[in-house]
Amino acid sequence: MFEDMSESAFPEFLAAFWGEKGWDASVTENDDGTYLVAGDKENGNRGLIGVRPSGDTEIGASEVEDFAAFCDKKGVDVRVMATRGRFTTGARSAADAGDVHLLDPNELASSVREEGAEGLVEEYAGGGGGGGSLFGGLPGLPIPVPSGVPSGIPVVPLVAAALVVAAAVFAGPTLLGFVPFVGGGGGGGDVGPPVTAMSLVDANESAGNVTTVRWDVRVQDSVSGGNYTAPAGETFVVVQTNVTASGSPATLRPEQFVLAVNGTNQPVREFSNASRSFRSTQLPVRVSPGQSSRAVLVFTAPEGFDGATLVETYDGPGVQFVRTDLAFDVE
Repeated sequence: MFEDMSESAFPEFLAAFWGEKGWDASVTENDDGTYLVAGDKENGNRGLIGVRPSGDTEIGASEVEDFAAFCDKKGVDVRVMATRGRFTTGARSAADAGDVHLLDPNELASSVREEGAEGLVEEYAGGGGGGGSLFGGLPGLPIPVPSGVPSGIPVVPLVAAALVVAAAVFAGPTLLGFVPFVGGGGGGGDVGPPVTAMSLVDANESAGNVTTVRWDVRVQDSVSGGNYTAPAGETFVVVQTNVTASGSPATLRPEQFVLAVNGTNQPVREFSNASRSFRSTQLPVRVSPGQSSRAVLVFTAPEGFDGATLVETYDGPGVQFVRTDLAFDVE
């Protein structure tokens, strides 16, 4: 039933299928070709479908256990893993233990027939659905717009957090704790497209353990005094920060941040052969309580990108992003 459906259309079909069951669902793609379908229901239930679309996939027990553990941690009500490949016997045992529903092609076909959704399968197998901008398909959520946001700068909806799902870890866009916010220019040089910022980690203000990251951004073609030039068709997005810790020490590491741009998650670039002064600005950085430290994060993005989001992932310490007009001194 799903043989003629492309790998990118398969998760879109699952989201549409969920939509017919009353879910407000969205799809995100991970860098390794896997997908996440995240959904909400009016009754407050939250759901995740971890999707391995390849017909050659074999999902084992460890993947199911990792997914179940993450869902337990984040309070996901409905946990599903779907593939056009197969689940091992161990995976099915792990699914029973972790309350994860598994959908292989046979099981999914049975569900489609029970729901009378054959027409939906034909639509997505025939090239319908899917495509377009990920942000264009995101449902709006009733979140307050923080004061002081410059006009014309987009506020990223909560569901955009699905963009920062790590390659093999499924995390839901409705599982956010804290969303700090935005800004559009500032700093010297070519400011470029609007860039927002958000954190997926609760910042524990009541305990006085807030780590504040004041930041600014610009786009440039080279870094480290011209020693590194952006690859053809790409540009560097340079984020300059001033990190202040309160209450307890904070350590910021490169793997705790990504740049969500054009439907992909770009990691922090590292430059091992850069000048000593440039390397000194790179993460990791440890900040003592009451102290501040400067750090520069460099990402690559396609030339002409129309917007991006700096994201602290679930592995981070929990920061509050504050957009500030910083003076750039990046080589």
